[in-house]
Amino acid sequence: MSQKKVKVRFAPSPTGDLHVGNIRTALFDWAYARHTGGTFLFRIEDTDTTRVTDEYIQAAIDTLKWLGLNWDEGPEVGGENGPYLQSQRLDIYAHWAEKFLDQKDAYHCYCSPDELEAVREAQRAANVAPGYNGHCRELTADQVAAYKAQGRGAVVRMRMPDGTTTFTDEIRGEVTFDHKFVPDFVLVRADGSPLYTLAVAVDDVLMKVTHVLRGEDLLSSTPRQIRVYQAMGVAIEDYPVFAHLPFVMGQDNAKLVKHPFLGIANKVICQRQSVIT
Repeated sequence: MSQKKVKVRFAPSPTGDLHVGNIRTALFDWAYARHTGGTFLFRIEDTDTTRVTDEYIQAAIDTLKWLGLNWDEGPEVGGENGPYLQSQRLDIYAHWAEKFLDQKDAYHCYCSPDELEAVREAQRAANVAPGYNGHCRELTADQVAAYKAQGRGAVVRMRMPDGTTTFTDEIRGEVTFDHKFVPDFVLVRADGSPLYTLAVAVDDVLMKVTHVLRGEDLLSSTPRQIRVYQAMGVAIEDYPVFAHLPFVMGQDNAKLVKHPFLGIANKVICQRQSVIT
């Protein structure tokens, strides 16, 4: 991997107890940081206020402690790049969203959920990959005024340029995404709250993360994160290194990624105790 001073991050969104996939990612991050003499950063991605609770956040902290996966930077430890709960960083995301709008890298989108669904239905009927059709990319002042007069709220969308995104994954090798399949994506909801696509990329840059080790289910989000890096003015050589880990599979060849970790751990502990007694 890269010769940069290593800094990895474990950044769960605790909408429930940590699952097997979370723990596998945390273990790889912790082990790689310890192996390289790097930094293990722990960050809580809690912008989904309808699902993330204080109880689940504390449970995530307690689970890492129970496993002995001590972190060098994050909740209860501190560091120079905090705060480490995204709910405490909303002004940072708002700043960058506004900057992207000013740069014309992003724009306001007034399309309603029903209109977006109608577009997706038409695309499916035409056997076209579903995605945003760019309707609000070049709105006139009169069109914007008309939407506002209707009382419509607007999300902030990032503008994806034509072409492709290519990056080297440390596990998969060179990966290329055609932007025909990566449409303009939402950064900020109509209520002003940031989405994962904005917050994760901004935080990885500002917190100086050098290596992103995570599950392969997040591989398709990488070109969106790279697009945010570009809009932030990050040089290519300063992008984090990506490594997408394969799914955790059980003996029946079914995915174990989303299985609750504590339930499996308790089962293993009980089995060990029964053997000992």
